Amino acid sequence: MRIAPLHPEEDERIAYLESFRIETDREKVLDELTELACKLTKVPKSLISIVDKDEVWFKSQKGLQLDPSPRELSFCSHATSWDEDNFFYIEDASQHKDFKDHPYVNAENGVKFYAGVQLKDSNNLPLGTICVLDDKPHKLDNEQKQSLIMIADLVMRQLELNKRNADLSEKTRLLEENNEMLRNFAHVVSHDMKMPLANMILTSDVMSKKYNTVLNEDGQRYLRAIKDSAFSMSHYVDNILSHYESDQLAIEEKDQFDIYSIIEKVEELIGRKDDIQLVFPEDNLLVNSNSAAIEQILLNLIGNSIKYNESDLIKIQILATETPKYYRIAVKDNGIGIPKDKQKDIFKLFTTLNKTDRSGKKGNGIGLSTVKILVDKLGGVIKCDSLINSGTTFTFTVRK
Repeated sequence: MRIAPLHPEEDERIAYLESFRIETDREKVLDELTELACKLTKVPKSLISIVDKDEVWFKSQKGLQLDPSPRELSFCSHATSWDEDNFFYIEDASQHKDFKDHPYVNAENGVKFYAGVQLKDSNNLPLGTICVLDDKPHKLDNEQKQSLIMIADLVMRQLELNKRNADLSEKTRLLEENNEMLRNFAHVVSHDMKMPLANMILTSDVMSKKYNTVLNEDGQRYLRAIKDSAFSMSHYVDNILSHYESDQLAIEEKDQFDIYSIIEKVEELIGRKDDIQLVFPEDNLLVNSNSAAIEQILLNLIGNSIKYNESDLIKIQILATETPKYYRIAVKDNGIGIPKDKQKDIFKLFTTLNKTDRSGKKGNGIGLSTVKILVDKLGGVIKCDSLINSGTTFTFTVRK
């Protein structure tokens, strides 16, 4: 009896097999392929075997219910180490010089016929086999052999698909873990920074008043610069918190509201000013969605329309319509505009246009990223249409 040899590149083969993370659970599509193998070859039993380090186990079985077997005794192990051809074929094992004394051949209803095709891809490292076997001798013609080879290709494609799905699930899990760590880090760091920044602002005011008669104009200017920097950093921290908290917002919680009421809330938050003309939609659209999310979106978009605008009179028009499946809301302004080649990147975190706003400050690239997250969670899309010195229109949809 010949013991099944190891594959010439056994260590690499086992490492490659482990990368597939193949589960022992049965799969309908693989069970259908073993059944198809039996029908096309007219052999009553079929297996999809996985040749592991120490044992061979079976992902699918047709006409059999076998437990895992020792690797060195398995016919499938012979098939995976066979380097002359992908097709391992024994018409009558009881008459074969290498297998006539094999315990699996001489057992009751033992293996007499075996035909197996290696399961492998371009890496040329077989994971196992698709095989047909019987306790009676058989012969396969060329068409039947080609059928088994094609089924082996289909099995391998399914295993590769499973691997890609498993890899994607693992990457998604790691990404979620990293995002959670980043959210926690941002939350802790941001809150830890808020108090020192508040102290800087308060101290600057106290020093400016207490030493008003002592400090010259340069000294007062330095204190104002410290205070402005602290306010900018505080605003940046608030935006960081809003960004990561937006990802955790329970968007599925819906409430009914009219669009006018949301715009009025935003108007109160930004403050009513004579040089800002906010035009409401012609019709007061009734919306059934997450009001907090839409308020945050409009606050960011309208806030940007005000900040990045050099007109004496800032005009911001809100449009709101609906279709059977979506609400469509647009914010149109007469601001400085966004270059065409920059429009596809503006929703990425920390992406800025290196332009200063009306107050001479640069953006931090967080607001539009937060908007994109919220729109995605609302089941919609957002797009930007803009011309330099002619204004910008942001249009986003919300799934009903």
